[in-house]
Parts: sequence; C-alpha cells; structure tokens
Amino acid sequence: MASPLLAPIVAETVLITYRDIKNGSNVNNPIPHFPLPSQYLSVAVVFGTLSLLPKQYDRLSSIFGWGMVIATALNVFTPGKTAVTTNTGKTPTVVPQSVLSKFPTLNGLTGTL
Repeated sequence: MASPLLAPIVAETVLITYRDIKNGSNVNNPIPHFPLPSQYLSVAVVFGTLSLLPKQYDRLSSIFGWGMVIATALNVFTPGKTAVTTNTGKTPTVVPQSVLSKFPTLNGLTGTL
C-alpha cells in the first residue's frame, strides 16, 4: 500500500513546477522557466520529515501534507524562498559604539554592517 503522503508530495511538486513555468519568473535559472532545485529540496525536507512520523500518525501527516499543498496554492507557503529581507540599496546600518564596546573586537571590525 502506498504512503498517504504520496499524493500530496506529487501534488506539491506538480504545483510548484506548473506555477514556475506559467509565471516565467525563473528565466535566469540554469534551466529556464523551471523551478530551482531548492524548491524541490524544500518539498523533500518537509514531506520527508512528515514521513518519519510513526505509522499511527499517518492520517495527521497526510492532513498536514494536504494543508501544505493548499498553502502553496494560496501563496502562503513558497517552497525554496526565505523570509529574510536584506538592506539592499539603503544606507548601511551603524552599530553604536556603546554596543560594540560590549563585545570583543575581531580583527579590527568596525560598527558598520
């Protein structure tokens, strides 16, 4: 008998592939228009972790898996993307000297990040 996670894994993978090919947002990828491997890796990590749950939790893992598919379809969960924002194009953040003095210096680092 197949794992109850098999259908959500396939659905998630197909959804990621379809969305990226349709949007054309990955034109500069090594294989144009196809998702980055990190997107598939995130699916493998999430569903691989769910597959490690004991057999008695198969139904719960399946429900959570389908929830991830729905979250991806609604753009709540974006596989392969991080939630980290950068300070690109803005002035650098300066750490006050009072904060820097509390930490040992590392090869002459300054307060500018």
